[in-house]
Amino acid sequence: MLKYAARRVTGLLGVWFLAVVITFIAVQFVPGDPIMALLSDNSGDVELEARLRADYGLDRPLPVQFLDYLANIANGSFGLSYRYAGATVFEVISGGLLISPVLAVLAIVIAVPLGVILGVFAAQRANSWADTSVILVLVAGISIPNFAMASFIVYLLSIQWTLLPVAGWGGPQHMIMPVAILVIPPTAYIARLTRTYMLEVLQQDFVRTAKAKGLRDHLVIYRHALRNTFVPLLTTIGIIFGGLLSGTFVVETIFNIPGLGRLAIESIFARDYPVTMTIVLLFTMFYSLINLAVDLAYGALDPRIRLDQGKD
Repeated sequence: MLKYAARRVTGLLGVWFLAVVITFIAVQFVPGDPIMALLSDNSGDVELEARLRADYGLDRPLPVQFLDYLANIANGSFGLSYRYAGATVFEVISGGLLISPVLAVLAIVIAVPLGVILGVFAAQRANSWADTSVILVLVAGISIPNFAMASFIVYLLSIQWTLLPVAGWGGPQHMIMPVAILVIPPTAYIARLTRTYMLEVLQQDFVRTAKAKGLRDHLVIYRHALRNTFVPLLTTIGIIFGGLLSGTFVVETIFNIPGLGRLAIESIFARDYPVTMTIVLLFTMFYSLINLAVDLAYGALDPRIRLDQGKD
């Protein structure tokens, strides 16, 4: 298992370096000059423009800029922000550094068990009115955009019933609606997949054998059938987490949450490229770490996976 984990971690480091290279190259092709945006009314001041380019290292050759970029990542500052004079990127994003991951993790922690329970419930009652009702609810949960769902929930819980604050960030009460918005689509998606996988597994011979031995239905479902749905379901969970991270962009903007998602949108409009690049790298890191956890869970649930990898 340790060798299997080491191979996955080594591959992860390669992914991060590739993300750094691609992000740096992509920014070079973005239209507009951030220094001219900083100068604004002083755009004719040649000396000030030259000084700013020197301060931000933009007067150096691209290879040197890339090395500076790597050095800024290594020392944890991530360079200087174009939008906030004299502030490092880390100082700009530090306040919201954990907000987006916390929202996404809370959403996935709630969505996985809830989706599995709904999927198993529907699979046990396949083609019944209960199954049809659950499917209709799940399709609605997947189909309705999160901004439309957010508007409805805000109107209901904040305006009509005044149970929760409309927006902002500070206490647990501010997390309820954003997390609820993020939970709905992945719960519906996981439930539909769980239902599909369970229906397939329930037709397998080992399930029939377990039933023939006289095992109770809940033991057959939760001890035998459900375990065999976890490996394909894990792939989905890893992908869903990436969707949750991107979903925080919309949710944080709607609820005025100072997380990385809202900072990314603000930095894009302000042409604060160092902040944008750092947030892209952080989201890449979060997503890849979840995929690493999924890979390790594969190896724990099914030892054949890591054994097969060892033959390559």
